[in-house]
Amino acid sequence: MKLVRTKELLEIGVSHNAEIKKKVFIERGEIPQLMMFASATFKPGQEVELHKHDTMFEVFKIIYGKAKFIVNNETIILSAGDCITIEPGEVHAQSNPFKEDVHWNYFGIATD
Repeated sequence: MKLVRTKELLEIGVSHNAEIKKKVFIERGEIPQLMMFASATFKPGQEVELHKHDTMFEVFKIIYGKAKFIVNNETIILSAGDCITIEPGEVHAQSNPFKEDVHWNYFGIATD
């Protein structure tokens, strides 16, 4: 068993923008194929540039706020309760162009 208390986790920068902070509940290597399970908060104006993962699915569930995702040149606005799965090889970006914070939980699953 592993118990994680959110309030005890350190905030660290996300890999694509160190100013955006996340808390990692499960790290790579703890569960086979799971790359990480984390939560992140994007403040208004924060963004992650276009990128892709060739060997990983990413799943994002919006907890509160709204976010703009771009996936394969399609712009999608997500809000609380929405969940999106980004497949390996899909070019994507995330941003918060809105006036309030957006918070989501997310995880990655390796395909290799």
